[in-house]
Amino acid sequence: MRKTGIVLIIIFLSLLVYAMVNMVPEGQSMDVVRNIVKESSSMPFKNGERFTYEVRYNEIRVGRSTLTFNGEKDLDGQKVYHITFFTKIPSLKDTEEIYADKETFLPIEVHRRIKKKIGFSDARIEKYDQENFRVDISSNSKLRSKSFSIEKDSPIHNAILLAYYYRLKEVFDKNEKVRINLPTTEFEVMFKGIDTLKTPLGEYSAYVFTSDPPRFELWLSADEKRIPLKIENPGTLDYSLVIKSIE
Repeated sequence: MRKTGIVLIIIFLSLLVYAMVNMVPEGQSMDVVRNIVKESSSMPFKNGERFTYEVRYNEIRVGRSTLTFNGEKDLDGQKVYHITFFTKIPSLKDTEEIYADKETFLPIEVHRRIKKKIGFSDARIEKYDQENFRVDISSNSKLRSKSFSIEKDSPIHNAILLAYYYRLKEVFDKNEKVRINLPTTEFEVMFKGIDTLKTPLGEYSAYVFTSDPPRFELWLSADEKRIPLKIENPGTLDYSLVIKSIE
């Protein structure tokens, strides 16, 4: 592969990591989200659950990601769920510590550390006010520090928690659509059906979710664990995360 092509892949994947943490679904009230969590008599994931993914660009393996459910933690006196999402690609290492409300599984805080091979590393904190549909973001590096806020008209989700949102749902309806709102774009996610997915771990029967317009695709194992097997962005970045190991 030419050097220019490798550089472009690194740039695209760096944008991917940034885009994933800014994905937020919109259009549902707190009560609706709360009821979705209550629908499940028991969660399909346990403390210490860990998934490792191949990061692919145009089907070329260029890195790895790990998703870990750490269970219940204390955050400023509040009991929350703690999830870690770590991504390593040639240009950077990105670690996100996500703290989610136990009742709604919406984000409360996200602490993110980005270590770059070229340029300055960054530290970012996101604090969510779900009652007022607002997130306050502070970012610090050796080069600069900045703070800003994003306001929406409904509860704000987190892209990584979106997989847990669907894992908690007991029934999928092809007529149901979930509106996703990014800072620069919007789309709707819907249940497509069941398909067979080939992975490095073998073939799985999987629930498939897609979006309109095509921005996002998700495959969950069609069993009681609802394992996120694959996450794909069929748009301009054309990346995917494919399950490599389950712990």
